[in-house]
Amino acid sequence: MKTFPFIYNQPKEFLKFLQPGDWADFLLGEINPRFSVTTVKAKVIAVREETADAKTLVLKPNWLWKGFVSGQHVPVTIEIAGRRVTRFYSLSSFPGEKYLSITVKRQAGGLVSNFINQNIKKGDLLELGEPSGEFVLPKVLPSKILFLAGGSGITPIHSILKQLQANQFKGKVTLLYFVRSYEDIILHSSLEEIVKAAGFLEIRYIFSDVPREGFDSGFLTKEILQKYTDDIKSYSVYVCGPGPMQTKALSLLEGNEVKSELFLLPGQSQLKVKKTGTVDVFLSLSHKTIQVKGERSLLEELEDQGIYPPSGCRMGICHTCVCKKSAGSVTDLSKGEVSELGEENIQICISRAESNLELEL
Repeated sequence: MKTFPFIYNQPKEFLKFLQPGDWADFLLGEINPRFSVTTVKAKVIAVREETADAKTLVLKPNWLWKGFVSGQHVPVTIEIAGRRVTRFYSLSSFPGEKYLSITVKRQAGGLVSNFINQNIKKGDLLELGEPSGEFVLPKVLPSKILFLAGGSGITPIHSILKQLQANQFKGKVTLLYFVRSYEDIILHSSLEEIVKAAGFLEIRYIFSDVPREGFDSGFLTKEILQKYTDDIKSYSVYVCGPGPMQTKALSLLEGNEVKSELFLLPGQSQLKVKKTGTVDVFLSLSHKTIQVKGERSLLEELEDQGIYPPSGCRMGICHTCVCKKSAGSVTDLSKGEVSELGEENIQICISRAESNLELEL
């Protein structure tokens, strides 16, 4: 419970404590935990198991929720072991539905994805941020659309397909969904319902690990594209899946109109190295110096030492973790490029220390 601050070291802390929005949130929360004047809080009204390692959370947000566009993602904040943690998840519902949905697949080493799958239940509250992302349909729809999905990359595509169904789309849509096995198909029943209800959609499941009679096996190839599309240059293409799949897709679809949403497993964006010794990182706002090895992202190495800067997607998309680097050099793990030594803004989730650093943290 919030208590009155009789003693503070600095006046600004006292004034911050007296912010009317914070007090209103506290009082409203005593009436109903979902009530707030500053924060979008969403109650979990249902939990659906999609696969052995993926669940859909159906959410009822409070009045502050302003809506979203199919294909966008949203920051989701939960408390784990007394620490607020934020991750970005694509909305798997579409705007015309009564409630929101996010579909979360467990990731190896994924703090939040594992916590959600293991612990979140009906009645729990989540905090939502403002939706964002450009993985959305254009105002003027193309006549032919090709979706390429890999694993949990199906979630924003599912939202878009539901939107096309609601809009009674008259064109042609092909979905090639690359997944490990038949049992790993996420949102399977909903996808099949769209196929039955809408005449525009054809879905082909391609299994990478466990072959199944009557289905293709393997990964994205030129042959697969040719097999299920007529005149590939005439399609608008949407790609959402792991990094290697996206790289392959972009190389095969050169010349096409392609929108992509990168889905990375933990560590996929990292250029793994082994170093000897440490480098000093001076945190100018905290007035402390720590030592890191420079083998992983700055975000991970800071968290290892109990320092938790704001972060979201952890893959260089959301820019929540941007901070100013006043001095020193880092490697951009998404590009493999080494920065200059001077002042610049960096994303610490995809930056690795190469020399002594000064960060505005």
